[in-house]
Amino acid sequence: MEDTEPLFDPTRLPFGHQMFTDALVSAIEGGRIAHGWLLTGPQGVGKSAMACMAAAWMLRETEDQPSFTETSGMVVDPDDPGSNLVCKGHHPDLLVIRPEIKDNKSGQIKLDQIRKLVGFLGHKPGRGGWRVAIIDSMDQVNRNGANALLKLLEEPPERTMLFLIASKPGRLPPTVRSRCRVVRIPALDGENCRTIVANAMPEEPESRMTDLARLSEGAPGRALSLAASQSDDLYRTACALLSEPRLDEGALAALCEKWGKGGADGQAARDGATWLVSRLLRLAALSASGSASGPAQNQACAFETNVISVLVRRHDQANLAERHASFVKSAAQMDGLYLDFGHFLSRELFWLRGKSLP
Repeated sequence: MEDTEPLFDPTRLPFGHQMFTDALVSAIEGGRIAHGWLLTGPQGVGKSAMACMAAAWMLRETEDQPSFTETSGMVVDPDDPGSNLVCKGHHPDLLVIRPEIKDNKSGQIKLDQIRKLVGFLGHKPGRGGWRVAIIDSMDQVNRNGANALLKLLEEPPERTMLFLIASKPGRLPPTVRSRCRVVRIPALDGENCRTIVANAMPEEPESRMTDLARLSEGAPGRALSLAASQSDDLYRTACALLSEPRLDEGALAALCEKWGKGGADGQAARDGATWLVSRLLRLAALSASGSASGPAQNQACAFETNVISVLVRRHDQANLAERHASFVKSAAQMDGLYLDFGHFLSRELFWLRGKSLP
């Protein structure tokens, strides 16, 4: 298969999305099988993890105990030979397609990878069960690649299952969406998100776990990415700098240069900067609208409240809302064109303080 890295830890299975697991188990056991499932929802909520867990369940090889009960949902036994191979990323009847890293500046899933999928699903299962493929994600598949999937979705081979992951399903061709069963994977509540993050980072202090769950807005995958790229720490420092009576312009410029590092190794940090600055602008706009005890107050971390107060004194709601929209659009353009993201970030944060770049 394409991926040889472990897919997930079977002792830390994803949870909180029983609507999807119940629907899949019910469809297979009832013989009402959609061969294409489109899993949508915010980035980082666990769509890929749920698809991998579903693959481990579908490719299990023992039936000694019930695989599904009303309360337990989808059960994956790590000792099952088929499920174990899936967890390790070595099952011959599972293909996971993700963007290739080498020689791939666009970050897209290439057409050749989709063509490989056609051949993979056309072969007989190596271990006599299902053949399962996961595309993670369709957000990185261009229109040519999406069109190449149509024949598989229109005339799927027997005992094949295709899980498509998409954070932006509206960008997919309607012909792809209409041929899949669409399931939205929603953001988790704060406690479930915090539990997943804490399980993955047991040595971190509780305060950081709480902040990460709130900053990620119920998306544990995003929370872990923010932590791994140190974006949460950089954001906390940026908020402190922006809250000071006298702005340390040099420190803020240096922080933006570090946070906006270019290249593939800086992608996670740039994504974190885009998400967190966008969040700050959105919460400030909500607060400026007059709902001081409303959504902004309830969603903000303690360290965000001071900077939000500063921003509301300097900008009205209309300016903040307009800047939020332009920031999201410009950030995507800057990163997509490989321009100086650090300089762009500096310009945006200096604007928040009502200053021009030094």
